[in-house]
Amino acid sequence: MSTATLPGTDLLEARLALLSSAGLSAVELGAGVETDTNGVEALALRSGLPTVIHNYFPPPAHDFVLNLASGDSGIAEASVSMVKKALAISAELGAPYYSVHAGFITDPGSFDGTSFRFPDPSSPQCREDALSRFAERLRECLAEASACGVQLLIENNVCPSHLAGKLLLVCPEDVAEIWGLVGNSDLGMLLDTGHLLVSAATHGYAPDEFVSAASSVVSAFHLHENDGVADRHEPARIGGWAVTAIGTAPFDTLPVTVEAKFADVTSLAAYVGELQANFRQSL
Repeated sequence: MSTATLPGTDLLEARLALLSSAGLSAVELGAGVETDTNGVEALALRSGLPTVIHNYFPPPAHDFVLNLASGDSGIAEASVSMVKKALAISAELGAPYYSVHAGFITDPGSFDGTSFRFPDPSSPQCREDALSRFAERLRECLAEASACGVQLLIENNVCPSHLAGKLLLVCPEDVAEIWGLVGNSDLGMLLDTGHLLVSAATHGYAPDEFVSAASSVVSAFHLHENDGVADRHEPARIGGWAVTAIGTAPFDTLPVTVEAKFADVTSLAAYVGELQANFRQSL
């Protein structure tokens, strides 16, 4: 489960202790926690929980928006540096992978409390340029991942209607395009089921179309769902589309991180227990 599944923000050590005390068995480090950047490895190892790192973690001393497709050299340099550092920490933790969000065509100008606000691309060429930059930086990060012995995964973006045309990796055809440009079979995908439901509704395709297009590169899942309008991080229903999809070959042996929101650790633990029982029955 993600550190972002519970309300509020805790110190990392406190949240890890809470998850462990509830009998939860593995954690993805991301949002919802505060930490001293220099103490992440020790805290995670001391918790005894198998751990992976997601995207903007550990947070840097100076905030920025991580974007591996950025046209701003400063943002690009900071983004690549952060990914490489996260890969190195992942290696120290014995994590099998590190995941990062797919790139944005333009850098966001503001945050509205729910999502980033992006300026419109000035021309269709902006997408091609962003794709080229994204592929180049992924190749650089993949070299670091190989040296660390950690797989690099990119997560499909969530694309509500107001962000159409501003994000990469939101449609089925984007999968072959990006992996073809990168030209490295070591690159995997973290398929976020909640993101997919919103992006599919925005662009008018069935979620299964994206799953089919990505089936050969998916290496892990973020599990949650919504109404297709906004990324609400609701628990995925047992027997619903998302749970059924990830419990079916070739995905039924892949790691799954619960990224839904819960009121407390007791309800989170109960839900994880239901999921585990469902998946055991489906094997």
